Amino acid sequence: KDGEYRPIIRANKEKKELLVYDPHTMKPVLMSYDEFTKDFSGKSLVLKHRVFTEKIKFGFGWFLKEILNYKKIIFEVLLASFVIQLFGLVTPLFTQVILDKVLVHHSISTLDVLAIAFLVVTIFDFLLNYMRNYVFVHTTSKIDAKLGAKLYHHLMALPFGYFVVRQVGNIIARVRELDQIRSFIANKSVTVLLDVLFSFVFLAVMFLYSVKLTFMVMGFVFVIALIYLFATPKFRERLNEKFNMGAEQNSFLVESVTGVETVKSLALEGAMQKRWEDKLADYVSASFKLSNFGFLLGGLSGMLQKLMTISILYFGVLMVIKGDLTVGQLIAFQMFANQFSGPVLRLVNLWNEFQQTLLSVDRLGDILNTPTEQRNEKAITLAQIRGDIAFNKVNFAYKPGAAMVLKDLSFSIQAGMSVGIIGRSGSGKSTVTKIIQRLYMPTEGVVFVDGVDIRHFDPKWFRTKIGVVLQENYLFKGTIKENIAMARPNASMDEIIRVARISGADTFISEFPEGYDTEVGERGSTLSGGQRQRVAIARALLVDPRILIFDEATSALDYESEKIINANLEKIKRGRTTIIIAHRLSTVKDCDVIIAMDKGQIVEAGTHEELMAKKGYYHHLYTQQSI
Repeated sequence: KDGEYRPIIRANKEKKELLVYDPHTMKPVLMSYDEFTKDFSGKSLVLKHRVFTEKIKFGFGWFLKEILNYKKIIFEVLLASFVIQLFGLVTPLFTQVILDKVLVHHSISTLDVLAIAFLVVTIFDFLLNYMRNYVFVHTTSKIDAKLGAKLYHHLMALPFGYFVVRQVGNIIARVRELDQIRSFIANKSVTVLLDVLFSFVFLAVMFLYSVKLTFMVMGFVFVIALIYLFATPKFRERLNEKFNMGAEQNSFLVESVTGVETVKSLALEGAMQKRWEDKLADYVSASFKLSNFGFLLGGLSGMLQKLMTISILYFGVLMVIKGDLTVGQLIAFQMFANQFSGPVLRLVNLWNEFQQTLLSVDRLGDILNTPTEQRNEKAITLAQIRGDIAFNKVNFAYKPGAAMVLKDLSFSIQAGMSVGIIGRSGSGKSTVTKIIQRLYMPTEGVVFVDGVDIRHFDPKWFRTKIGVVLQENYLFKGTIKENIAMARPNASMDEIIRVARISGADTFISEFPEGYDTEVGERGSTLSGGQRQRVAIARALLVDPRILIFDEATSALDYESEKIINANLEKIKRGRTTIIIAHRLSTVKDCDVIIAMDKGQIVEAGTHEELMAKKGYYHHLYTQQSI
């Protein structure tokens, strides 16, 4: 009624409450329906936009859409396929003329003309085939490259939770299904399909020779196709079994190589070998069943093809004896029958590969049809953030129906504050920081940064404003300089050295012969745990984050390294909101606020002195560590 608008962020119908943004205090305010309606003028402005982008679900429809982007090329390929099929009529007709005319009348001049014409047609047929295949392969290569780029981009854009509930080996196995799709396309499967469509030209010509023999050929082809059709469910079952066994084997291999230090330290080589051989046996068994079934289908198909050839010759010779066909017509018909049945049977033989490709498309669909993090086309980005953080009645569970890891969590952190979060293992400390980063989204409740619901932020932009140092940090293969500048590749050397000095990394880097150009190896294997940690801290500081999170960041450091970090901690925290998660309470002793958590809830909050005076949960943990 005062003429100003109040944005409604969220409405709770059960509790009859509204979360309203107050433009004066620039903070959200919780109001009851009665409080709101008392000052409500009755006028409202409803803003809507399309949240989800329209897209074709990944499947063969995606390939069809991509292929239709090349209409001109498709027309050229279709035209070339039609002309190639017409050229296919030449050889049988030439053979018929030679047998029935040239051979009978001993016409050498006619033979010379036919030979020259046949040579010209053969050359044109070769050139046209080459051009068609070149254009087709060039086009499919573009589609392949686009799919590969789309797959990796989508995989990296998936929410963190997607990777938490899946094994690394299983994800890699799904990505590798791209090879099967690539192989199917590259094997001219589409050109075989085109040849099948145009092979009906031969069928029409065959009817002109003999209706009886033509129906017989169609019968054999139909029976072969029927066998493959009825075998499809069993074949797909065998394919699925092989994939699942392969994915398990792949996951176990990744797990073994990643944890090789633990395997060796516990002398588990023998036990791991036994498990590997068991999984290998399952995979080989599934592969054998699939191959054996494929050989059975192929054998039946080959046998029926031979029976078809014998049947054509047997009944054809009877017709020649009766005078219904000439010898040249019989041989020509036999060649036409092969021209017709060849593409059809090649397509039938491709059926097994097609089924495998269908499953590959389904498996890739598990990745490409999973919604990415950012589905909002109008996500918010700000010029800069201050670092105010507020949790409002946040509940979180890893999946629907599971126990809540965080329960009714509410707290606020002012920009520039340093906050320590402590608690026993499993109390939800790290989950809080993952929610702040938008790696997880609250099951219930809202998290605000600078008064804005973090769900409205562009996640990629938002994370550039947050620096994170974990207990175990991943260093990529490359130099120390490249790893520090990972998020800012264009950073100057002076900036890199500055953050390395703050983190204490410059001390050991300067001792290396190659300095900042020293290779760290895969996962930073050439550096010690403490050295990796200091490089990770420097990497986090280089982006000058407004919010800095230390998740057990100093727990892996030796005394000397920790002393260097603690000495520079005030400089590190200056001008930014800092959240420090630690089991070692001396690390958070000097924080502005310490939050003590247990079983997903806040049990205490205050300064070190205040919490010690309470003689509660924090006092108990601190006393235990001091003993």
